[in-house]
Amino acid sequence: MEKHFLLAIGDDQSTFQAGRFVEYFFRYKHAVHLTLIYVAPQAPEFSLHDEEVFQKQRLAEDWRRRQEQRAGELLKKGRDLLLHAGFSTGNVNARFVFSQYGSARDLIQECVKGLFDALILGRRGLSRFEELFLNSVTKTIINEELTFPIWVCQRPGRGRKNVLVAVDGSEPCVQIVDHVGFVAADQPDHSITLVHVAREQGEESEYARYFETALRSLLKNGVARERIQTKILFSSNPAQAILQEAESGRYSAVAVGRTGASSPGFFSMGSVSRTLLARLEGAALWVSPSVCTPGQVNISQTSFAKKPF
Repeated sequence: MEKHFLLAIGDDQSTFQAGRFVEYFFRYKHAVHLTLIYVAPQAPEFSLHDEEVFQKQRLAEDWRRRQEQRAGELLKKGRDLLLHAGFSTGNVNARFVFSQYGSARDLIQECVKGLFDALILGRRGLSRFEELFLNSVTKTIINEELTFPIWVCQRPGRGRKNVLVAVDGSEPCVQIVDHVGFVAADQPDHSITLVHVAREQGEESEYARYFETALRSLLKNGVARERIQTKILFSSNPAQAILQEAESGRYSAVAVGRTGASSPGFFSMGSVSRTLLARLEGAALWVSPSVCTPGQVNISQTSFAKKPF
């Protein structure tokens, strides 16, 4: 099935990590369409007297021209990287826009308007000190109300395979499982491991309900049963348990739902997803859209991943 992703390109070299991830993840690239986007800042306010209107206009035009030139260079670099990786020429497009609402919200709006299946971002590694003070585009987007999944890529590892999906029975987790099935169904090199983190030891039968809907969703998307595994981890720290499993299994991607701090699900942006965003390396983090309201989703019947939810 055709897939179309919006891949953000910026001035920071870390943004090209997103391109590296899709290169490594998609062995079969014929059905993958990528639109690279560069969001340029608007021209700053120039401190000149009112009578110097012409000079202000000239400075603003020079600014815009430099931004367009820079965008062209970066988009070409990103496109060349993807074409060299084997993506079809007709499947890789480039788009340049000037910011209207701030880079994060501009990217969200572009993703909604274009009916993209996910927004893909690169993210630089930050020290804990820097994390406290830097409100990056990635962190802004991940806390917005979204109607599509986002992928955050930090130092993707070549040779990694497979997708680890955290399940807890919540609607956002159902959404992200469906998205994983949609993306990975025609990538048979990748298996999918559904993992549930329990706080204390119990009988396996107690946790079967967490996997039933997820299994049905993956099978409905065309993922062969032999490519699906289930696993239960026991830990009082679910984020740490997932990080350890992701590293020991050398997964290519880790997928989680975000349920919000007030929702019953175990995985929320206030805890697990936020920790994974800060600490996950080597694997991409795939995060579901925003919290569903009660009654919004019929988890046994609805498929979310084919277009915005």
